[in-house]
Amino acid sequence: MIRYSLLLIVSSSILFTQELNDKWLNTVLEKNIPDMIATPTEALNKQEKRTNNTYFTIQVAAKATFADAEDVVKILNNYNFEAFIQKNDSNEKLKYRVRYGSFSSREDASMTANDIKNQLGYDCWVDKIEL
Repeated sequence: MIRYSLLLIVSSSILFTQELNDKWLNTVLEKNIPDMIATPTEALNKQEKRTNNTYFTIQVAAKATFADAEDVVKILNNYNFEAFIQKNDSNEKLKYRVRYGSFSSREDASMTANDIKNQLGYDCWVDKIEL
């Protein structure tokens, strides 16, 4: 008889506990939707950047020879930074720029430039390009 009593108590407590624990299923979390959506001004700024053909790139290094620039590109590529070389006709001493990326905002480019500096030690800077 004691076994049946204990079994009845344990099974009813399990059912009662289950009923109490199911209440979280009916809980609705409130989301602050305006904070999650870009403001009209932010959307216009992004659209202006696209229509003005403006972007930002990171200049990692400038080298006198193509071979030196190519060595820097290889190092960057080993760290999954797909860099490229751009010829610079305005400077006779540093004819080849090593650059990385095409960013829509200066902030994104700056964060990546900091990553490159921290990982590889290059003192790079962000350049604004307008086509």
